[in-house]
Amino acid sequence: MFLNIQNLKKAYEEEVIFDGFNLSFYEHEITCVLGPSGVGKSTLFNMIANIETYDSGTIEGLAHKRIAYVFQEDRLLEWKNVYDNIAFVIAEEKDIRMRVEEAIRSVKLTGYENYYPKELSGGMRQRVSLARAFVYKPDLMLMDEPFKGLDIALKEGIIDDFEAHWQKNKYCVIMSTHDIEEAIRLAQRIIVLGKKPVVAVADIDAKEMDKDHLRCHIKKHLEE
Repeated sequence: MFLNIQNLKKAYEEEVIFDGFNLSFYEHEITCVLGPSGVGKSTLFNMIANIETYDSGTIEGLAHKRIAYVFQEDRLLEWKNVYDNIAFVIAEEKDIRMRVEEAIRSVKLTGYENYYPKELSGGMRQRVSLARAFVYKPDLMLMDEPFKGLDIALKEGIIDDFEAHWQKNKYCVIMSTHDIEEAIRLAQRIIVLGKKPVVAVADIDAKEMDKDHLRCHIKKHLEE
């Protein structure tokens, strides 16, 4: 077990998002989290990343872990070029250039090191965001609908880059998505969240099912 959430409670005034929520995640595994819009996926990710607090309960297993977070929006620094947007997350002074150049190659942006975000397309900006997460060498990568809004061709290329990097490094990934096909392609495990207060209505071992069966299984739980 890599990360264990126990009896988590989170409310915004009168609206209870989580109440006694329990879920575990495992090393070397991509888990995709699906559920209705607004159910609390981003809130869950932000609590795991310690961006938001929770009212009670525990999130265990994060001590001394390196966490990278790929948001829905790229969150690049507009005054830094591609190289510097990636390099600034590296605290160590050793091998910075080698690590940044390797990350840039991994997302196929060689030659764009000196470009600024305003000079890049949306897909290229998201590639920079992904490279920034890669270069951090995470133990855990949180990905909150990272491919949302990209056209199909761009999305496929970026997913290819991510998948190749993960196959090489096998860190823990927790990714939210509304796209069932993304989850089927990438995940070893799929969690479907139900309505508030949030519960996991399905915990599916995606490795054990063929794609058609898996697709039907996910859709059934999303409709519950």
